[in-house]
Amino acid sequence: MITPEQLGERYLAVHHRMVRAVNDEMSLCGLSMARTKVLMHLHEQGPTRQSVLANTFGLSPHSITDIVDALERVGLVERRPDATDRRAKLVAITKAGEGCLGVANATRERLLKQIFGALSEEDRATFVRLLDAMDASTKLLTRPEADPTPAATVPADPSPAVASA
Repeated sequence: MITPEQLGERYLAVHHRMVRAVNDEMSLCGLSMARTKVLMHLHEQGPTRQSVLANTFGLSPHSITDIVDALERVGLVERRPDATDRRAKLVAITKAGEGCLGVANATRERLLKQIFGALSEEDRATFVRLLDAMDASTKLLTRPEADPTPAATVPADPSPAVASA
């Protein structure tokens, strides 16, 4: 019999290996999953305050500043004045960031197809059902404001990727 603890350890080990493989591959195009998620947010939502980014991804102000600084250094984002508050700055994706995001998304999609393509359609459906059940039990253990990812998003765990930016 496999205990819940054994299954949990196995899941965490596989999850860690997958995140590392995706991050390693994406780093070849100059990004991590965390940086890509910030770029995706800026692409979809437009210029955003750093405090909103930190809250969205459940990060400390220092951590999001590190990510934004790194993206700004390589020209993928820029800080702009906020017209509604002269003291605040908005973070915006640049044209170079849009181009890099396209490469990163293609890389991420290719890797996820390779990893999850090893499962049959039936196995993927079962896996999603199991992930939904695990997600529901995990949500009972976390504060609502600490859960920045909608349940419908797969994969639903941004924390290791974000922390490794």
